[in-house]
Amino acid sequence: MRTLLPLGLAVLGFQFGCGVDDANTEAPPDMASQEAPLLACLSEYFIRYYSDATFTTLVGTERCFCGRTPLRAGQRSPYFIEADGGECPGIAPEALANEPE
Repeated sequence: MRTLLPLGLAVLGFQFGCGVDDANTEAPPDMASQEAPLLACLSEYFIRYYSDATFTTLVGTERCFCGRTPLRAGQRSPYFIEADGGECPGIAPEALANEPE
């Protein structure tokens, strides 16, 4: 009986959050699943992502217009074909890096 008492108290402590700060009950965000905020495009391009090296099954796309945020649909993969539309005139990388967020 005496050995069950500490075990029972330990279980109650875990159930009621013994030693846990209740002020912040939200779980921290999973940073591994989040992407970094996207910056403005410094060039125009269009990327088609495929499921494998045969490049037959399209699984996603990404399009970038000068000065805008990239538009993505579907999923990205290591198998892609990129069509480059060239650099954006008048947009310097230094100017974008100094813009307030």
